[in-house]
Amino acid sequence: MPYKVLIVDDSPVLRIMLSEMLKSLGHTIVGEADSGAGGLKAFKEKKPDLVTLDISLPDENGLQVLEKLRKLDPSAKVIVVTGNDQKAVEDKAMSLKALGVLHKPFDEAELAAMVERVGARK
Repeated sequence: MPYKVLIVDDSPVLRIMLSEMLKSLGHTIVGEADSGAGGLKAFKEKKPDLVTLDISLPDENGLQVLEKLRKLDPSAKVIVVTGNDQKAVEDKAMSLKALGVLHKPFDEAELAAMVERVGARK
């Protein structure tokens, strides 16, 4: 199932990489943001089916953004992307009902598997 995806990451390189991978998997990128505030604004405007959300953002961490997204839309589909391998971060993301945590570095197959699991968890 193709998704309309919002990418929230402060790294231009990672945004490009995610965009290219997701497009090659048949999804459409409806927006990108490089900060938590920008991500929340884009979420309200673009109404994506799926959000990829980095933990490390310049204005607030992704977990704080995820909490705010939950208030805007409790059913929002969010995949957390992180270079942090701390179990506490992953546990917190899952407690906020993230659909999965994708650890950097990752490849297209890992991303595809994560997106497929998202589709299975309607």
